[in-house]
Amino acid sequence: MRKNTVRGISFLAVLPFLLFLGSCSTVTDSAKSGYYTVKYGLKGPYYLDNHKYKEGIEAFQEELKSNPENAEANYYMGRLQLADDHPREAQPYLEKAARLSPKDADYLFWAGVAYGQNGKKDLEFKSYQRALELEPTHVEALTYQGHVYLERSEYRKALDNYKKVLELDPDNPSALYNRALVLNRLKRSAEERQAWLDYLSMYSGGPMAGQATIHLNEMGDFQYRNYLIGSRTITLESIRFQPVSPEIEKNSYESLDILGSIMKNNQKVSVHIVTYQKNNLKLAEARAKSVKSYLLNKYPEIDSSRLILSWFGVSEQIKTEKKSFKADESVNFITAVQDKNAALKK
Repeated sequence: MRKNTVRGISFLAVLPFLLFLGSCSTVTDSAKSGYYTVKYGLKGPYYLDNHKYKEGIEAFQEELKSNPENAEANYYMGRLQLADDHPREAQPYLEKAARLSPKDADYLFWAGVAYGQNGKKDLEFKSYQRALELEPTHVEALTYQGHVYLERSEYRKALDNYKKVLELDPDNPSALYNRALVLNRLKRSAEERQAWLDYLSMYSGGPMAGQATIHLNEMGDFQYRNYLIGSRTITLESIRFQPVSPEIEKNSYESLDILGSIMKNNQKVSVHIVTYQKNNLKLAEARAKSVKSYLLNKYPEIDSSRLILSWFGVSEQIKTEKKSFKADESVNFITAVQDKNAALKK
C-alpha cells in the first residue's frame, strides 16, 4: 500500500531547483512532474489520514481541472471517493491512475478494490494479478487475492495466499482471521483451532473477535468466551487459577482489568460472578471471592454490591448454537438485571 511519505523529498528543497530550471522546457516538464508528486504526496495522505474525505475530494477536483492527466491526482481522488463510500465515483479515477502509470502496483491494487466494491469481480481479480506481477510481495494485493479465492471456494489457493501474507506481515488481521476460516472450510480442525487462538491472541476486541470466539467455542475450546456486560458483548480470555488454588494466574489480570474498566466507567452495571468447580464447592467459593477481591482492590470506584457472587460444585453447562459442553472449572460473568420496580421506589 502507498505509504504516507513523500518519497524522501523535501518540498522546500525542491522549490529552488524548480525555479533554477525554469528556462528549459524538457527539464521544466520533469520538474513540474516532481513538483506534483511532492504536492499530491503531501495533500492526499493528509486528507485520508485525518478522515477529511469531502474536503479532500473538493481539493482534488480543483487540482484535476488544471492537471487532469496526473496519475497521482487521479489516484488520490479515487482513494478519497472510496473512503467516503462512493465506489462508483472512485472507479474511473483509479482506472485512469492505473492506465497513466501502469507499473505502479498500488494503483492497480486500488483499482481492483474499486472493481470489487462495484461487483466487477473478474476485473478485480485481474488487477490484483497485475499488481502481483509487478510486485510479488505486495501484501494488500496478496490479501485481497486471497479473499477472491475464498469467495470462489478455491480454499487451498486462498490458504496459500494468506500464508504468504503472514510470512511478510505476521500480525495481519485479515490474513489471520481468514486463514482460520479457510481451515474451517477444509475441515482441518486441529490447525483451525490453533489459527483462531493465533488471531485472538493478537486481536481480542471487536466483532471479529466475537465471531472467532464463536468458532472456537463450537469446537469445544473455551480459552476465550463472549460475555454480555451491560449492553456490550465483549470477548475475554477465560480466567485461570493456580492448580487447586484460588490464586488467579497473572495472565488473567488483563481480562479482569477489561471488566473492571467497563464497570468503573458505567456505574449502572452490576455483574454476577459465577464460579464452577466440579466436586469442590469450597474451591469454587474461594475463587469467586478471589475474583471479587481483585476487582475491588484494583478498582475502588466499584461498589462491592455491584459484584454478586455465586458458586457451584458442579460443571458449567455451556451451550453454543450447535452443541452443549461441560466445563469442569470455569468463571462466568452475567450482567445483573435491574429490578425496575425497585428502581421506581427509590
